[in-house]
Amino acid sequence: MKIVVDAMGGDNAPFINVEGAIQYLNDPKSVGEVILVGQEAAIQQELQSHSLSNPRLHTQHASQIVGMDESPTRSYKEKKDSSIRVGIEMVKAGQADAFISAGNTGATMTYSLLSLGRIQGVDRPAIGAFMPHEEGATLLLDVGAIAEAKPKNLLQFGIMGSIVHRQITKKEAPRVALMSNGEESDKGTPLVRESKRLMEAADINFQGYAEGRDIFNNKFDVIVTDGFTGNVALKLAESTFQTLFTMIKSRLDRPSRLIGARLIKPVFTELVGIFDPNNSGASPLLGIKGISLIAHGSSNAKAIKNACFEAQRLINSNLIDAIEQEITASLSNITYTDMDEEIIRH
Repeated sequence: MKIVVDAMGGDNAPFINVEGAIQYLNDPKSVGEVILVGQEAAIQQELQSHSLSNPRLHTQHASQIVGMDESPTRSYKEKKDSSIRVGIEMVKAGQADAFISAGNTGATMTYSLLSLGRIQGVDRPAIGAFMPHEEGATLLLDVGAIAEAKPKNLLQFGIMGSIVHRQITKKEAPRVALMSNGEESDKGTPLVRESKRLMEAADINFQGYAEGRDIFNNKFDVIVTDGFTGNVALKLAESTFQTLFTMIKSRLDRPSRLIGARLIKPVFTELVGIFDPNNSGASPLLGIKGISLIAHGSSNAKAIKNACFEAQRLINSNLIDAIEQEITASLSNITYTDMDEEIIRH
């Protein structure tokens, strides 16, 4: 099992990527090899500070870096030796099993799509994120790959989400729902209502509409939305939890509450860990013929370590084979209309 890490991606590269890779390799639960791809001199400088010699750690030189604000399509044409492109090409060539980057999200998505290709039956990829709750986690997708989606895109996201959830959690017939502004059947935008028609005809356990509050309960296993809405929901959730924990901590630091603070500290620490985005590491790009994971630009070393473990889990789940084998069957009863092929903006 070989996992490629984009050493040059993210706000604090290459330090956090090298440190995260080392943390992964030092963890007794890790079984994969890590290939750090990027500018060799910068990577070696970081490695020397750790005095590390591990036969499961390798490097691959790539002379160029894709900036966070660069055009994905232009950089794909002009930067053929970028760390993102070299890493993804290694997956395509069978030299690695997964790719991870905390760099330019659009570039990682574009390069993955152009280099690895789409799974048959999938028109556009989606980014999936597991959102924790008391009884497990809800898979939310798309959280950023496609800002404006077509009805058929949301249908395909629902099918892929069902397959991913089942492969990873082993739960049969995951409950799938569409994000809307109410549970009633007449709610939702034209995009949501048309997507509902498609999902009702698909071979999935479709449960109807979900509301924003359902992301963090156990009502559904998979919630589907467009990338704009999903990304806003994801960032809002992360910010809300961070603000809430900060506010609680500041109030518990007051002298009159120190005894109570000591009593609830273990619970508080546990909850902070559950909702820390660095514990999930990275989100998989679903619908492409390979495992490509997107991490936050602000990821720390723990996030990169956990992204490697997420890659390890996805490789072991045979996820790509499962999607390829099942999505065609799930779409067999679907007939697309002209509206299903269009971006609906009204």
